[in-house]
Amino acid sequence: MKTAQKILLTALTLFNEHGENTVTSVDIAVELDISPGNLYYHFKGKDSLVSALMKMHEQQMQKLLNREKLDTLHPEEIMYYLYLLIDSIHIFRFFYRSPADLAEKYPNIVRPRQNILSSLNKQLAFLFDSLSQREILVAEKADRALLVDLISLIITQSCQFDELNSHMDSAMQRYHALSLMMVSVLPRLALSDEQKQQLEQMLHSHDFVREVSSQSPLDFA
Repeated sequence: MKTAQKILLTALTLFNEHGENTVTSVDIAVELDISPGNLYYHFKGKDSLVSALMKMHEQQMQKLLNREKLDTLHPEEIMYYLYLLIDSIHIFRFFYRSPADLAEKYPNIVRPRQNILSSLNKQLAFLFDSLSQREILVAEKADRALLVDLISLIITQSCQFDELNSHMDSAMQRYHALSLMMVSVLPRLALSDEQKQQLEQMLHSHDFVREVSSQSPLDFA
């Protein structure tokens, strides 16, 4: 792995674990056991690091937020897709903590982040509308709009809630977010009791989470 890639991944890990505001360029260099000058050769300070990470996040979400086959998903695939959305945001979760503070410090990330959130909401709306048209989801238009808001809120903010109120590790935070979403979605799915029970068993199986491995941000770079 190239030095620039190692720097980005280390910065992302530290920003996620400790918050961008508490991590300095020197901290990142020390973690990597390289000189601050070596880091500066690749990235001229935190501004360029944050910008590069946002670009990676955009590429990641563009790949995931496409509508190919989205209107043919089966119920179990819906749960898997929602988990992928959670997982993708979770990889870059520091962008969604204290967004006003980040926007003030790094104004160049505001538009990309807004575009990501807008695309996420449109994707969820398309998914729920498709499920409704296929008579898989029982929800009126106004309820579907509220579901979009709720699911988007859980995807982008639940990890912060968990960090403040529990001692869940990263994997369990994602599982908890999926559980929160399915509590709202599952009762609205027009499925047999047996099908719902199977989905609930999948949801409550920790193996489901463990089998879905997080992609490296570099996969999208």
